[in-house]
Parts: sequence; structure tokens; C-alpha cells
Amino acid sequence: MSVVCDTDVLSAFSKIDGLLILSELFPKHKIVTSNGVYEELIFIKQAGYDFVDSIIDSVEIISMNKNELEKYHSFISSTNFGKGELQCISICIFRKCPFITNDKKAKRFAEKNNVTAWDIPDLMKALWKTGIRSKEEVKEIMSDLENKDFLIISNKEDVLK
Repeated sequence: MSVVCDTDVLSAFSKIDGLLILSELFPKHKIVTSNGVYEELIFIKQAGYDFVDSIIDSVEIISMNKNELEKYHSFISSTNFGKGELQCISICIFRKCPFITNDKKAKRFAEKNNVTAWDIPDLMKALWKTGIRSKEEVKEIMSDLENKDFLIISNKEDVLK
């Protein structure tokens, strides 16, 4: 099985040299993303950001099949999400894969479409709850994400409960 990630999650973990954290959390799954996310990443790389290289080297890019493409087209004409997110969600619907995003609205939209969806706080909580990392290590990871990706994790206390 695969775990499908969108641009914001991949870029955040790449900036802290933490893409392996995703593999630690999902050891029996491939970390994948959509062509739309790949295109977004290439645009970021062309703007001069080298952190994208580690994403391209470690994450599999998957194409949508006919059904997924049709679902994506129906979404894109009726929502205002980016194509990367919508492609990821379309893939997850048909392949029954979980979706990782840090966009709260995209997470809710995925869940409304019967997709299991997680955000970065969910991942942080899972890291220490499963014993993969200690609470102190999770605090450090969250601090790195805030400092290097300018991510705001407003519910840190809840993550560590």
C-alpha cells in the first residue's frame, strides 16, 4: 500500500532533512505523490530551492488512472483546491490510500470523501504514541518545522498529551 503526500508536507519534512520520518511512521508503505505535486515541486526548484531534490530522490511519483482522472476533473471544476491536492485525494479515493496534508481544508475535504487523512500534528502525535520517537524528539522536530519551514503548530500541547 501507499501513503499519498501533498506538497506542503513533503517540503516541510525535506527542509528539516526529515523525509525518513515518514518512512519510519509507515514502514510497510511507499511514500508517493501525484504528478500535480511533482509539477509544483519542479516550479519550486526552478525558483532556486534545492530542498526539492531530496523529495524527488525519495518519493515515487504516480500517475492517475482513468477513474481517478475523471474524479479529479469533477473536483477541479467544483472546488478551489490546488491540482496537487485534488490529484492526491482522487488517487486516495480509488486506491484506498491515506492522505497526508497540512492544509486543514484539504484534510476535511478528503475526509468528506471517505479518505483517511492526517496532518503534521497527527504525525507528530503518532511518532511518540507508537514509540518511534520520544516526546522530547517530537518537540525538537516540531521546533525544526517551525524554524525552518515557518510552520505554526498551534496545538503542540495536544500533540504531546
